[in-house]
Amino acid sequence: MFLLGKLKLYAALIGAALVAVVTVYYRGRADGKVELEYEIKDDRLDKILKAKDVQDDVQTLDDDDIAARAGRWVRS
Repeated sequence: MFLLGKLKLYAALIGAALVAVVTVYYRGRADGKVELEYEIKDDRLDKILKAKDVQDDVQTLDDDDIAARAGRWVRS
């Protein structure tokens, strides 16, 4: 009888450990998804700010400067 009680205790401990491992695994996956979303949003924000900087730079140029800069990208 004592052995059966001890076995139940060990089974309960093993079950609790398995539940803890599974919980930590799925929590880590969820945190990873959230982190990835933040990285994507941060990357988008950086690109938007860079595009805004370029647009502001082009707005300040006169026609000759724009033609000189575009000469690298446009065929003759």
